[in-house]
Amino acid sequence: MLAEYEYKQRFEQVFQLFSSGLIFISEEGKIIDANPYIEKVLGLDRTELLKMSSKALLNMLSLKGEIKKTFLQDLSTNGQAEFFCELQTYMGDYKYLHSIVSKQSDSNIFLMEIHDESEKMFMKKRLEHNESLSTLGQLAASIAHEIRNPMTSLKGFTQLLLKTATDDGKRYLDVIDHEINRMEDILTEFLQVSKPCNNEYTYFEVDQLITEVAGFMSPQSLMKAIEINIINEIYPNNKVFGNRNLLKQVFINAIKNAIESMEKSGNIEIRISLYSNCTISVKVVDQGSGIEKQDIENIFKPFFTTKSAGTGLGLSHSYEVIEAHGGKIEVESNVGIGTTFNFLLPLHGTC
Repeated sequence: MLAEYEYKQRFEQVFQLFSSGLIFISEEGKIIDANPYIEKVLGLDRTELLKMSSKALLNMLSLKGEIKKTFLQDLSTNGQAEFFCELQTYMGDYKYLHSIVSKQSDSNIFLMEIHDESEKMFMKKRLEHNESLSTLGQLAASIAHEIRNPMTSLKGFTQLLLKTATDDGKRYLDVIDHEINRMEDILTEFLQVSKPCNNEYTYFEVDQLITEVAGFMSPQSLMKAIEINIINEIYPNNKVFGNRNLLKQVFINAIKNAIESMEKSGNIEIRISLYSNCTISVKVVDQGSGIEKQDIENIFKPFFTTKSAGTGLGLSHSYEVIEAHGGKIEVESNVGIGTTFNFLLPLHGTC
């Protein structure tokens, strides 16, 4: 049987250059060594990892319960076992990892391979999201066109009936008219999702767009005694290349959601800053009710909503628009405190 030192020496070159994380573990469960790539995979300093036991490592990878029991049984019986996990690193990022542990036949050493499959999972989710949006678009267009014509007739007859209705009848007709308007709003959102993106892109300054949007939304915010404050931390001429109208709709929807999340008066802060030399950040921070942790990963899915009268289409459309511009949306939320939506867009001509 090869000793630990001899085994490491034999595979040193492969160990150092392997493009996934590799960890040597002794039969007693001590972490003997790890290759440099492990730091990138786990987001953990290698020296800290070497202080850990294999038990602590498995706990960090959230291996517990029946999954852990099955893993250990397979490893004991077959000399090899594997598992998948979702890991939040110390930097706050989420990674999807595939781990394979095998006992080496010519030594008492266990070799653990950790493959980062985050990009594959993100791509899969993106494809699933795009497929659902495509199906939704086709469905939305057909439904909207079928419903809009009879709704127009209903609205017209409601207006005619108002002229001869009694006071009680007018109250009922007002309710009907209000509900018809609500249905029209839903149809408008349906059609907005179903339309193909307008490809007319121009260069424009985001801070000017935000000022315009905040001004447009101020009457709605003032009705609830909510103040919209803009904090601009970027220099002039920091431009993005995109569809101004589509991005305007994204930020209108973000501020509208922020207003609706706040039951009482308060402040909405819009902070425009440089996220990096290549990226501009627009944060919309509210003091609303917040979003439950388990709901955050679903809020960009079509039809998912936490509002009693919501359609679940606004955020899915915003996600699609920002992604089409090469950006992304980050969300942080604390229930009862508020939510921050961070819209990241690439700057023109900086990278």
